[in-house]
Amino acid sequence: LLLKSLGKTWKQNQVIASIIYKSIKDDFLELKKIDITSYIISIQVRDNIIIVKTNKPILNSEIKHIEGIIIKNILQKLENIWIHIKNLELFIK
Repeated sequence: LLLKSLGKTWKQNQVIASIIYKSIKDDFLELKKIDITSYIISIQVRDNIIIVKTNKPILNSEIKHIEGIIIKNILQKLENIWIHIKNLELFIK
């Protein structure tokens, strides 16, 4: 996981990265009943953009299908620890 330009300390960035990774993994497991941990190559966060890179093209379309739910859940979990990211976007590679 790679975070850039969030203006946070290293420790805060690690917490944010963990929350985002776990949220994507859990949402996909709950909604699609598939564990995607072995298919995720990287998750990068830059300002308000999350870039998810996987090694399965079919998985990319499935993630795109539930993108709204994933973003909503990530924002909710980050707000629980008082971190606000406006206009969060999800890009799939």
